[in-house]
Amino acid sequence: MRASGEREEPAAVGTAGHPTAASRRVVLKGAAVTAGLAAAGIATAGPARAADDPPGRAESVTARMGGTSITLSLVDGALRWSARRDARTVIGTSALGLRLGDGTVLGGDVRVTGKRYGTHRTTWTPVHGRNATVTDHYQEQRWDLEDRASGIRFGVQVRAYKTGVALRYLLLDEGTATVADELTTFVFPDGTTVYSARDENAYEPVAPGSIPVTGTAGTDNGPLTDLPLTATLTSGLIACVCESSRIDYPRLMLGSVAGEPHTLSAFLMEHTARGTGPVETASTVTTPFATPWRAVVIGATHAELVDNAELVLNLAPPNALPDTSWIKPGKVFRCELSTAAGLAGVDFAVARGIEYIEYDAGWYGPEFTTTDATKPIAAIDLPSVISYATSKGIGLFLYVNRLALTDADSLFALYKSWGVQGIKLGFINDGTQSMTNQIIDWAKTAAKYELLIDMHDDVRPFGYERT
Repeated sequence: MRASGEREEPAAVGTAGHPTAASRRVVLKGAAVTAGLAAAGIATAGPARAADDPPGRAESVTARMGGTSITLSLVDGALRWSARRDARTVIGTSALGLRLGDGTVLGGDVRVTGKRYGTHRTTWTPVHGRNATVTDHYQEQRWDLEDRASGIRFGVQVRAYKTGVALRYLLLDEGTATVADELTTFVFPDGTTVYSARDENAYEPVAPGSIPVTGTAGTDNGPLTDLPLTATLTSGLIACVCESSRIDYPRLMLGSVAGEPHTLSAFLMEHTARGTGPVETASTVTTPFATPWRAVVIGATHAELVDNAELVLNLAPPNALPDTSWIKPGKVFRCELSTAAGLAGVDFAVARGIEYIEYDAGWYGPEFTTTDATKPIAAIDLPSVISYATSKGIGLFLYVNRLALTDADSLFALYKSWGVQGIKLGFINDGTQSMTNQIIDWAKTAAKYELLIDMHDDVRPFGYERT
């Protein structure tokens, strides 16, 4: 479903060569799973053509848009990628691959079975943001691949935008697959400084190979940094590594690689951010499946980097809501936990153009021991505060600790019936595949009852606010 005002122009697609009988079988086999790919959110850039890739052959394809390019290459059966802007290296030759739960590595010894390419241009209207319309304009290259040892079929998509580049993996066989590790690396030019931070810690400017060891025995531990990760290059460019369209998959972190001072490698989280949930060392997905996009937003200045950040939204699924008129972003003022403070908070908000007030932790009792978030404490006459706020055009947010989110559907329905306009969810510690799915489910449930939502604490953006 496209957002209101979204327009798509015909994509320029192409194939090359005249397929043999064997290659026609590859094309037909690929067509058989097209419906499954669409269901998994895997768009195709154009018809596939078969490729004959004997061992030892080196080849590459490049997607370009403006002065930005991303190259996908195969050398002695191993997948690699790199990115440039205006002839300057942003990411040097870096590894690609996935490690499955049974130890199979996809990307180290593969052959190309099909190629797709194309150019796409769409404009869409965001519900909120800096611009009234967003242009999604990119060139894409895709390789369909087969692991020589196991026969497993998968693919890699790369896209070039004027504002940056992106890549993701496609698991093409029908059934299920278990992903244990992602083997993507980011090799930066000499002299690069990255701004590393974990959780709510301060940023540390270090070389890519010098990320400090973070974490505890109960969390993911090692030389790890959270995303988004900004890097300044000696060429004058600034790059920011992000992820987008993370669905049914763990959150991405990046880590230093021993003996490789310019390299960062992908790390799929096995714990929640503060180690509060079950450990998940692998993620099982239904295939066909598209992994999240790994994006590098590129700018010549910090201001341009901010301007170009819509790349992350362009890579995310389009708006899925038929009605977005109730979504009204704004500022929120946190009140003390009493009726008088709530009423005074409304007046404070009106006088200063603040759109919402909020009762935070404690409005229904001690947040770490109270699992019932349906009754306010005696000090708060909630109906009176909501009535007064509504009469003044001010909305009310209510905080809920995740301990009280055992039945989000019933709870959100109740808040809607009270006249509440938003919820702030506390200690939503992102990280594992299960938490990704839980966060999306909470967002869907909030949208069902037309409640704005503030995912508080350790949730990292992945473009889904567009969806």
